[in-house]
Amino acid sequence: MAVTKHAFSQDGAIDEYVLSNSSGTEVYVTTWGARLTRFIVKDKAGELRDIVPGFESYEQWQESLAVDDPYFGATVGRVAGRIWPCDQVEIDGRRCQLPEIQPDKVCLHGGKHGFDKKVFAAKVVSIMGPAAVQFAYISADGDEGFAGGIELRVTYSLDDTNALHIQYDGRLVAGTETILNPTNHTYWNLTGFAEPTIRNHVCRLRADHYMGTRTSPPLVPDGRLLPTAGTALDFATPRRLGDDLDSFDKSTSRGYDHVFVTGEQAGEPEVREVARISSVQSGLSLTVLTDQPAIVVYTGNWISDRLVGKYRIQYGNYAAVALETQRFANAANIPQFRDQVIVTRERPFVHNTIYHIESL
Repeated sequence: MAVTKHAFSQDGAIDEYVLSNSSGTEVYVTTWGARLTRFIVKDKAGELRDIVPGFESYEQWQESLAVDDPYFGATVGRVAGRIWPCDQVEIDGRRCQLPEIQPDKVCLHGGKHGFDKKVFAAKVVSIMGPAAVQFAYISADGDEGFAGGIELRVTYSLDDTNALHIQYDGRLVAGTETILNPTNHTYWNLTGFAEPTIRNHVCRLRADHYMGTRTSPPLVPDGRLLPTAGTALDFATPRRLGDDLDSFDKSTSRGYDHVFVTGEQAGEPEVREVARISSVQSGLSLTVLTDQPAIVVYTGNWISDRLVGKYRIQYGNYAAVALETQRFANAANIPQFRDQVIVTRERPFVHNTIYHIESL
């Protein structure tokens, strides 16, 4: 197992680290947004496939933002998902004004310049064991409107079983309280985009409930926990993501963009399986394990078909699926869940997730 580093931007200000193992698997992560840019793994035939979307360089990534920003591979936060209303968030006794990213006072993924747009410091933290790199960023009091200063460390490690471990550690460095709920926004297409969409990916979720949402503004969790049984959100028995994809409202969600409940509370001591997707075409499966109480399944419903990424691949709606482990979305504005996202000096933040690639 090894870790190497090279420049990801022309001026050398942005680095990209490559984690590799004895199986020939390589995971690329850049200091810009602590962002996963490539996951190269052998398929059932022994051929290498890159199973995540992205762009060749920092400059191409910046150019793509003028077209669309699906948050490919990024660490998003401070708070992942939607917060509504974004101008009435109480933190540390202050009413905070968070950036409106979507209409009707909705903040998304931490604001206009959240963790996904920050440049992290990085260091190799393991050489002899699993290949590992730690990325660190200090978000100052008032950054994107959030009260309290927070130091976030995100550690990526790759073992010889093709399991990518991501550990998030948050520590309050200014003020007496803040809110924190980051996640990884990597999208997955286990065919390496040999199939242009994930409609044929088979999915299983260990989730009996999902978070109900408002109708206006849409997709904002309202505090209800609703049963998945008998709905289009029921993946207790493995089935294709495409089976019900076209049943959703084309003007709002277009597909899956739901918070599935996988546990009772954040920080459960045991990391356990919460989701699994697989592709017959490539013979690969991805199992997601976490200690978090929720996972957002987002089927890339709004990815622009004007995005052309690595290997000249044209992306588009449903090109890949994001599996975002986290605490309950909009928890800061839902009293019964608010405690999930509170960080104090006595109560640091910890989040562990594993993305494990295997052959069928």
